[in-house]
Amino acid sequence: MNINLSRLSRFVAVYRNKSFSRAANELGMTHSALTKSLQLLEQELGAELFNRTTRSVVPTDAGNRLAQRAEELLALADQIGDEVLTGTRHLRLIAGPAVMEASLAPALTSFYKVHPNIRVTAETLPLDIAASRLRQREADMLLFHSTSVSAIPEQRLFHIHKIIDEAYVAVMRKDHPAAQNALGADEMLQYKWAIPGYDRNYRSAIPAAIEQRLRRSGFPHYRVLSLLSCLALVAESDMITLLPASFANREARALDLTVMPMPPSDGARYDVSAITLRNRNPDPILDALQNAFTQPKLAG
Repeated sequence: MNINLSRLSRFVAVYRNKSFSRAANELGMTHSALTKSLQLLEQELGAELFNRTTRSVVPTDAGNRLAQRAEELLALADQIGDEVLTGTRHLRLIAGPAVMEASLAPALTSFYKVHPNIRVTAETLPLDIAASRLRQREADMLLFHSTSVSAIPEQRLFHIHKIIDEAYVAVMRKDHPAAQNALGADEMLQYKWAIPGYDRNYRSAIPAAIEQRLRRSGFPHYRVLSLLSCLALVAESDMITLLPASFANREARALDLTVMPMPPSDGARYDVSAITLRNRNPDPILDALQNAFTQPKLAG
């Protein structure tokens, strides 16, 4: 069966707008031309895609099934066309904010040295939207904290592989009182903390007794979804922050800040997974990018 991609794109516009008139305006074509295009697509597929009345356009079961795959097919066609036109491969990544800041630059630097002609696009999106993009082949790989992975719908469709597992460390100014003395965990909580994250999934990885102790102390004082912003706060105040060890050793020491290990009993770690489609064909380039996050091994 041959499916005309232009007609398929017009079908998606009607499906999304739930209206032939609105879709025609969006596409810059007449209502009659759009209607004729959809009729031809229905003939190609041998199935009616919409139940049309004077007041509404309602997808049929066949229309709903086609919509689930149409955007995936169109995205794949765009990717192939782009690669044919430019002659280069284009990898599309979606990462959580912490992964973007803490781990992307060294991994891409390593990858670039081996594959300088591969194009890469990286962006940050909520995990549910990212998973939908991956399922529709609008992304090639997701990079998220492993504690978030349980929230991905339809996990059977994805291959989930842990690529980073390292400790968090405390970061503070060198003249901070906590840096001058060997303090226990409870004593550390008397100070104010700025934390990049600390959502419900992250807290669930912490032993319950410790998590309750943190909440009773009012931890954290600031919750700021940026590692660099937390570093800046620490450098200019008496706050303490908690960062992945590799990022802290690379960035905090450059600001002449003190990096201190945290008790292993606190449980939570910087634990990142790479997520790809389970049924994808073997792809050495994508595998090389994934491996770039583990080479060299991260300190923990």
